[in-house]
Amino acid sequence: MGIYNRNDGTYIKELPTYIKAFPFIMRRRLDASIYFSQKIDLTNTIEFSEKNNIKIFHIFLAALTKIGFEKENMNRFVVGKRIYKRNEFKIAFVAKRKLDEESEELSLKVEFDKKDNIYDVEKKVKNKVNIVKKGDSFNADKSLDILIKLPKLITTFIFFIVRKIDELGFLTKKFIDDNPLFVSVFVTNVGSIGLDAPFHHMFEFGTTSIFASLGKIHKDYIIDENENIRIADVVNVNFTIDERIVDGIYMAKSLELFKKYMENPSLLE
Repeated sequence: MGIYNRNDGTYIKELPTYIKAFPFIMRRRLDASIYFSQKIDLTNTIEFSEKNNIKIFHIFLAALTKIGFEKENMNRFVVGKRIYKRNEFKIAFVAKRKLDEESEELSLKVEFDKKDNIYDVEKKVKNKVNIVKKGDSFNADKSLDILIKLPKLITTFIFFIVRKIDELGFLTKKFIDDNPLFVSVFVTNVGSIGLDAPFHHMFEFGTTSIFASLGKIHKDYIIDENENIRIADVVNVNFTIDERIVDGIYMAKSLELFKKYMENPSLLE
């Protein structure tokens, strides 16, 4: 591994010229960030959730997983001005050991398979959350605790070296697996604490190309396909995406498909 292929991705040689040029024109994820907002009609979603005793958050993750495999170009990332196809589909999020302000926050990272349905997604997430509740954590969390206690100059130098190794593709699989910023999608469920969805910033460290925020459920106006107006339970989902991974039309079609799955979760069974 190294230079072209990595432990977490395969270098894509055949791409349109303009996409290959994106990493040179937009050198950082912050330069390439594009923002997309969706208002999801939860009429069918809440009914499905209550009938099957499954949380909206798990439906959200299952919909992301579905498009991750059906629209596989969304599962790409850019490192060292090269575009890679990710070898796995993983989602990361932050959880608290307890639901209070003082409780410690820990990162969770869950891998999903193409065959996973909504119930498989729910089971995998619950299993990972149970690990956190038992007191276990990512090695990345433990490593950061050590790094932050070092003198700033040393910590800065260590991160510089890690970034250079990452650019060359020589990071070990263990390092990547232990780090929550090396994922297909990083999600935040601020609706669980009564907030609406923000547009999350991108991280220059790691390989995450998509951040998705799930807001609080609230009442709002919906215009249906017959242009009738009604009031419904809705939730806002905001995406921040590295534009360099795909063209705009592909991205828009992928997010339309995500909305379809969120509004019709029976398709995820």
